[in-house]
This record gives sequence, structure tokens and C-alpha cells, in this order.
Amino acid sequence: MKQLNTLALAVSLLVGSQAAHALTPWTTGFATPDVAVYTSGGAAQDKAYGQVVTTTLAAPGTVDIFSDVDPATGSVGARWTAYYFTGNANLGAGLAGKKILLEKRSYGAAGYGVVPLLAASGAGLPIEHLKIQGLQAADWDVDGTVGGKKWKKTIDTGNASKYLFKKVSDGGFLGVDPEILLKPGTENYPGQVNEVSTGLPEAGWPLTLSALPKTGNLFTVVPTGGLVYGVAVTLDLYKVLQAAQKRAGILPSTVVVGSYSEASLPKLNRNVIASLLAGKVGAWNQIKIVDKTDGNKVKTLLDTTILASAGVTAPYKEATTGKNLTPVAVAKRNKGAAIGAVAYAKFLNYPGTKNSFAPGATTPDNAVDEDATLPIVKAPGGAADTGNLLKDWQNGTNATGYNNVLDVTKPAKRWGIAVNSADRNSSVLANGTGGDPWRYIKIDGYAPTLENVAAGVYPHWAEGAVLYRTSKGVDPLWAVKTKLLKAFANDLGSPTVANAVNTTQAWGKTGIFATTADPRGFTASIPFNYANPVVPLTHFNGGSTHADIVPVADRNAKGGLSLQLK
Repeated sequence: MKQLNTLALAVSLLVGSQAAHALTPWTTGFATPDVAVYTSGGAAQDKAYGQVVTTTLAAPGTVDIFSDVDPATGSVGARWTAYYFTGNANLGAGLAGKKILLEKRSYGAAGYGVVPLLAASGAGLPIEHLKIQGLQAADWDVDGTVGGKKWKKTIDTGNASKYLFKKVSDGGFLGVDPEILLKPGTENYPGQVNEVSTGLPEAGWPLTLSALPKTGNLFTVVPTGGLVYGVAVTLDLYKVLQAAQKRAGILPSTVVVGSYSEASLPKLNRNVIASLLAGKVGAWNQIKIVDKTDGNKVKTLLDTTILASAGVTAPYKEATTGKNLTPVAVAKRNKGAAIGAVAYAKFLNYPGTKNSFAPGATTPDNAVDEDATLPIVKAPGGAADTGNLLKDWQNGTNATGYNNVLDVTKPAKRWGIAVNSADRNSSVLANGTGGDPWRYIKIDGYAPTLENVAAGVYPHWAEGAVLYRTSKGVDPLWAVKTKLLKAFANDLGSPTVANAVNTTQAWGKTGIFATTADPRGFTASIPFNYANPVVPLTHFNGGSTHADIVPVADRNAKGGLSLQLK
């Protein structure tokens, strides 16, 4: 753990407490929680969050999970989830055997777990959290089982007052270091999101840090290990990249278009990804290859021979400029999202380097003509929403509200690229079937696997953190709550837990990992051991991690650094 001294971190962390409320005992084991903890932060580690609860924090078979359903996309738990469980014996005094309510808010992303949710007085800014107390079984829809039961409910403006209430968060969780988000005037500094209950921005949001006082050593940061991030593209674009790169001699001629093994993934280098993310490429017509199978002819990705090889048809073409261009569609992330902040740091050196390129300007979601200025750049408000936007672009639909076209009589199919965590859409098979209609690609020739991160050849990753106020005298349970938060953070940073929760994709294993820089002294394995995912590289420097610097070998690393030459 590290004590925070700077203004930026001091004003960014979450504080608060809540009075105990009775949880309606509609099924065996339900009663007033002994400990209730409310957290907020980024969606990148949502899966790991839930699996840490069910596998290490909770006694077996005691977990009930309550989640919202997004009325626009149908995503379950993309905004709020609450876990009600009995504390595992390994949690020790104060938590073992206790009835615990642990809630996470992902709505608003990492910014709502890290940014200044403090009023100038330091009392904390209440935001909407999921309410379980006082509700009956009939108020929820059954969503399956997971040792206990899973419950869900579609929450919108009409019923928000029943299912949401305003609380000051007890802790924040995020997939990146907190300092990178606290840069006023940048794409990283979190903006307000609308309350579901009112449809209006959260009130009292501090727009800058300059007016907030220094508050001293008030907050604790517990590192949570690292997370692998990825770059994804719509399915048709994936196939087009494969077909084009086969013709250019970049991919072997034996690769079957659509396949999803590690050897089959198409690749883009960091400079091309940076150009797309910065909004410097407006139309896919600008991306060209030299076709070595056709007399070294120069062809765009829209060439009919490439489309035929890919087995796809050309997507929607804009009609505003008269040039019949195929717009580039880019999904960055909303301000304050760790997924966005990591991508901007890795590909654009933004905002850490003076005069670095910023991510492209967001195309208004309500624009009548999105094609008036190319590229089309959207900023979805969640990791799940990013996947849903890729689905909209691939299918020519608009469930997210981000995919609008001037001619509504035509399907708005687009070739899109997006930044996200690398552990999603894992049901796609090696032959390319299954899953949602979008795929990950290689960066600089390497897939987003844990092994490639450990070998230093895959660049898109960052360490995370859990944050909380070090002490809060007005809350008699604060010591117990922070004990739970620290146990949770340690689990996220443990190689044992990482192995239990990581995702196996058709192209390899990915997800979270420990680092040798952890004070617990984890040891890296050579060859890489997926059952002990420890990375001997770190962004830790000057007392904390910094995603906007180049990671280096940990000089004290146990196990050494693997040199991968391929």
C-alpha cells in the first residue's frame, strides 16, 4: 500500500459510509447485512471483480447477485451489480461468517471511481448506486444461479427511484493508475454522466482540480496487478484485413479467411492504430496494400478483388462529399474511462508528452449527418457498450444510438475499430464461428495474450488499483470496510486468483496478471506459466504506477525476463 500525498490523487479518491438498512429476507440466508460497501469505477475489470467475489471473498454457495439491465442494449450488469454473500473464513475477524453486501457501479467508468467525487469540504459527492434494501423477490427477474441466485431488472427513468439511491462511494476501482485520469482539459479528465433518475448530469461535479485544497495523506492505493487491453474490429473489416494481408504476403497464404487462431489474426502496427485513433484517417479508401498475388498492383481495402477474397460486401458509403468514400468508424471511450486513457497513452503518448496527438474529436451522437466530417468517432460509455457499438456497425443497426446515417433507408453497416479490454467476446471459436460479430487483432504482430505481455512484445497493458480513504472516524465500520477493500484488491493482484478468472480466447489466454513489482514478491516463470501469470515488467516509478511511461524490467524481479524473438 502507498500513501498519497499529491493534490491530484488526494482529490480523486472516494469516501463515505452508509447506514445499515435491512435486506428483505425473501430467501434462506438473507438478513440485515453486517457490512455494506459501495464501490465505483471502471468496467474493464468487471468480470474479474465478480469472480473474485464468488471464488475468494464469499463462502461457497452463499452469493446472490443483483444486476441492472440496460434498457437500450440489454446488457446485464454493465452499469450496476451488487453481491450479497457470507464472508469466507479466510477473511478473518470482522468479515468471516458475516453477511456482506458489496456493490459496484461501473456507470461512468473509472472516472467515477477515481475523479474528484469530493466537494470542496471533503464530505464526498453522492452518486447513484444500486439499491437492494427494502425490495421483494417479486421486484426482480430471476437470472439463473451461481452458488446462490442471480437477479436482474431493467432500470430506466421510470423506476430508477425504486432501484437506485444516492450514496458516497466507499472505494474506487480502476484498470489504470489514478493520476493519468486527473488531467483537466484532456480527454482523460472524467466528464459528468447523466443520472438515470433525472436524465440530467450528476450535480456538483468538479470540472477542474485547481479550486480544491490539498488534503494530505488521506488516501490509500492498493495495486491490483495488470490487465491486458485489446484493439477490436468489426467482423467484415477483420476478414478484409485478413484477405488483404494474405495478398500482401503479411499473412501466410494458408490462412483461412475468418479463422481466429493466433496465427490467423490480422495485424496493425502502433503507428497505423495511432493514426486511426487520432482521427487522421477519414476513409478506408486511404488504406492501401501492394498485392503480391496480382503483379504488385496497389489496391485499397475496398478493391473488388479483396472484397471477393474476404467474402464480404462493401459497407455504407457516405454521400455528403460527393466522393463516395467509405468512412472510418472509431470507438474510443467516454472521458474518464481507463480503457481510453490506456489506449491514448500507449498509441499517442497522450497526454504525457508535450504536443502529443489527442484522440479524434467525437462525432455528436445526435448528428443528422454523421458523414459530414470523417472519420466517424464515437465515445461509448462502457466496455459492454463498445462491443454493442461494434455489433451495430457490423449489422447496420442502431441499438446503441451511436450509429446514425443520413439515408435511413439503407443499412448503416460500417467498418469499425475500437479499444477495449482483451478478455471479451470469448465464445468465438478458432474456426471463426460463434460469438459477437467483431474480433481482436494483433498489435505489432503479436496477439493480446498474457505470455506476450510477459515477454515484452505486446504493448497494450496497464496496472490497476483499488482506492479508499485511509481512515474515517465517523464510520464505526470503516476498519472492517477497508479490510474488505484491501482483501479484494489483493485478490485482483494475485497470480492465483488471476489464473482462476482469466479468459481463454481462441488465440490464447488473456486477462489479469500479477507483477514482480508487487510488494509480496511474486516470481515470474520462464517459460511463461499461465497457472502463475506473473509479469516481470512494470510501470511503477516514483512511488506509483504510470501508464503513460514505457514499462521497464523490474530490477528486483524474481525469475528474470524472457527474450522472445519471433
